[in-house]
Amino acid sequence: MKTRGVPDFLLLFLTALLVGFGITMVISASSIYAYVDFSILGCGSCKGDSLYFIKKQIMWVCAGIIGMFITMNIPFSFYKKNFLLIAVLSFISLILVYVPGIADPIKGAQSWIKIGPASLQTAEFAKLGLILYLAAIISKKGERFRDFKTGLMPALVVTGVFFLLIALQPDLGTAAILLGTAGIIMVCGGANIKQLFLLTVPPVSLFLTWYVSVKSHALVRILAYTNPWADPKGDGWQISQSLFAFARGGITGAGYGKSIQKYLYLPEAHTDFIFSVIGEEFGFIGASIFLLVYLAFLLRGLYICLKCKDNFASLTGIGVVAMIGIQALINIGGVTASIPLTGVPLPFISYGGSSLLVCLLGTGLLLSVSREVNRQKALELVQARGQT
Repeated sequence: MKTRGVPDFLLLFLTALLVGFGITMVISASSIYAYVDFSILGCGSCKGDSLYFIKKQIMWVCAGIIGMFITMNIPFSFYKKNFLLIAVLSFISLILVYVPGIADPIKGAQSWIKIGPASLQTAEFAKLGLILYLAAIISKKGERFRDFKTGLMPALVVTGVFFLLIALQPDLGTAAILLGTAGIIMVCGGANIKQLFLLTVPPVSLFLTWYVSVKSHALVRILAYTNPWADPKGDGWQISQSLFAFARGGITGAGYGKSIQKYLYLPEAHTDFIFSVIGEEFGFIGASIFLLVYLAFLLRGLYICLKCKDNFASLTGIGVVAMIGIQALINIGGVTASIPLTGVPLPFISYGGSSLLVCLLGTGLLLSVSREVNRQKALELVQARGQT
C-alpha cells in the first residue's frame, strides 16, 4: 500500500487556533509601537502606519502555511536520504551571519542574513537541521548509539558546534533551546543518561560562567531577575513593566485591545513580551485557556510521535515538540520573572518571520509523521480484513 495516510486534523486545528490567535494579538500589541515608530522614523507608505507589523506578519503566515503544507507532503524517505545535506546547509547558514554583504546585524547581534527585502534568523532554521541530523544518526545506529565513542560522542560534538556558533552571535536563548531539544532527542533515542549528564552539564556550566563574566548584558539580566525592583526604572524596567501588565490583567483581564502597557511601557510588546499583553488583556482565565491550547498542541504532537513505528520519524517529531515546548517555556518563564529573561519569541504568537516560519515548517514535519501513522493504521486494517 503506497498511498500515504491523511494528516492529523486535530493537530492541524490546534495549529490554526494558535496562528489565528497570534495574528489577533500582534494587531493589538504592535499598533501603537508601529504608529509612533514610523511617525517619527518612517517614510513613504510606512509613515504612521499602525498596521505595518501585522501586514508583514500575515505575509509570513502565508509563507509559513505554504511551507507547512509542502513539508507535510514530502515523504520521510526524502529526509532520510538528505539529512546530512540539510545539516551542512544549516551549519553554513550559521557562518553566513559573519559574511559582509550578506550579514544583517540587528541590535548588536550577528544573527540575521539579508535575502532580498527580508531578514532571516539562521539559528532558527539550524534547529530543524540539527533535529533531522540527530534523528537520522540515532535511528541508523540503533543500539550502537549507546556506545560512547561511536554513538553518543559524535552527536554531542555536532550539537556542541551548533550551540557555540549560536551562543556567540550572541543568542543564548536560541542556543539553550537547541541544546535542550538535542538532549531530549538523545535521551529518547536511548543515550546513556549518566554519560550525557557528565559530558554536558560541567562544560555548559563553565561556558555560562565565562559568558556571564564577558557579556555584561547577561549579568545585568540575571541581577534584574533576582530583584527587578532594585532598579525598576533602569535594568529592572522590562521585568517590572511585564509584571505590572499581569497585575493589571487580574483574573478576567482589561479586555482585548485595552492594554496600557503596550503604550511603549513594555519594550517590544509585540515580540518577546506579547504574553504579558495576553495576561493584561485576557487576565488569568484567558491566559490559562491559551496555555491549555498550547499544552493540547504539544500533547497531541507527542501522542503522534509515540504511535509512529518509524524511529526516524518518531524522533524527528519528538524534536519538533521539544523545540516548540522549550521555546514557549523560556519565553513565558522570562516574562513572568520565573527564569532570567533571554529574549526569545513566543512560538506561533510573537511577531517575527523566522520563528513563525520554522514553527510552521516543524508542524509540517509533525503532520507528515501523523500521515505515516495513519498509513500504518490503514495498512494494518487492510491486512486484518485480508486474513478474515
